[in-house]
This record gives sequence, C-alpha cells and structure tokens, in this order.
Amino acid sequence: METADTKGESMAAGRPQTILVIDDDFANRQVLQLVLKRNGYAAVLAEDGGEGLRKAKETQPDLILLDFFMPGEDGFEVLAQLKADPALRNIPVVIFTVLVREESERKALEMGAAAYVTKPFDIDEVITCIRRILP
Repeated sequence: METADTKGESMAAGRPQTILVIDDDFANRQVLQLVLKRNGYAAVLAEDGGEGLRKAKETQPDLILLDFFMPGEDGFEVLAQLKADPALRNIPVVIFTVLVREESERKALEMGAAAYVTKPFDIDEVITCIRRILP
C-alpha cells in the first residue's frame, strides 16, 4: 500500500498544500503534476498567464510555479500582476525558465519571486525548493 508523504500537508488544515503550475508546455505540466502529487501536494494547472491569474484568484494556492516564456503574457507580466493584487501578493512564486541570464534572475527576485530555477529542471531541486519555501 502506497502512503502519501506528509511534507506537502498543511499542518493547520490537514489538507494537501496546493501548488499552481503555470506553464505553456503540456509535458512540463503533466510531469510536475505527477511529481507534486507523489510528494503530497495538490496541483492546479494553467497553460498561460491569463488562465494562471484566474486560477490563482479562484484557488488561492500555497505556492505558484511560473514559467517565464509563454505566449501572450510572459512571466514578468504575470509576476507583476500577482504581486500587485492584494489577494495574491503574499503567495510565494518560484520562477522556472530556460533563461539563464543573471539579470533576469535578479529582476525576478527584485519583483518578489521567492526562487528562480532553470530548465531543464531537476525534479529533486524543484521539490527541495518548494519544501524550503512552504512551512
């Protein structure tokens, strides 16, 4: 019998912590959903920035994984909107992107991102990052 890892459970509510994954790449969303579930988290998926902002407002996730390169609104625009919204600004945002330039990382962190992970991402690194941020 498989048991859930309790690392992803909210201590106060006894429910899995929710992570919103905003990424235009279908395969990335599916892999992250599976890995998050295996680690005790609930995953909500969005394929672009607009959908991600709507789902963030609807679900009030505990953390957001945000891709920077997406059609339409890019990650910088989505991050700015998240941090400008009083209902969403305190949700930690982890940026994951193929962009490895130091100035992009610095800008994302200055805008309020909690962490910056480069693609191709290492699943263990992503989970470690999430566990470091969420209580």
